[in-house]
Amino acid sequence: MSSKSVENLRIVYILYMVGAFFGAIMFVGVILAYIERGKITDHWLESHVEKQIRIFWIWLIFVVVLTVGAFLFFFPILFALSWGEFNVGVFAGLGALLLLYVFVPLGLFLYVLISSIRSLKSLDRGDWIESF
Repeated sequence: MSSKSVENLRIVYILYMVGAFFGAIMFVGVILAYIERGKITDHWLESHVEKQIRIFWIWLIFVVVLTVGAFLFFFPILFALSWGEFNVGVFAGLGALLLLYVFVPLGLFLYVLISSIRSLKSLDRGDWIESF
């Protein structure tokens, strides 16, 4: 077991936990994970690197989808409201989108935070990541 690799993977998990609050830090974590991926020789550590990379890509896909969705759905509704379109459908759509843009980011935040904490505990015990 390479203690340097374990320390580097531990740093990536910590960066992800901080990145749950400040998203841009996730990019630093995934760069370190990809660098570490090429150096690892222990199979149990490979499972941790793959988990770290997977956490990042799930996070990034949701962030991109939410951002594109905001431009496609949220802003047209706001423009309709600003032009005086005060009908029930506009308000229902706005309410649904607000709920979506509260609960999905909250779920994404919890996913990154909980996955990182559980995986870090597994790393400290010297266990594999069994399920992705």
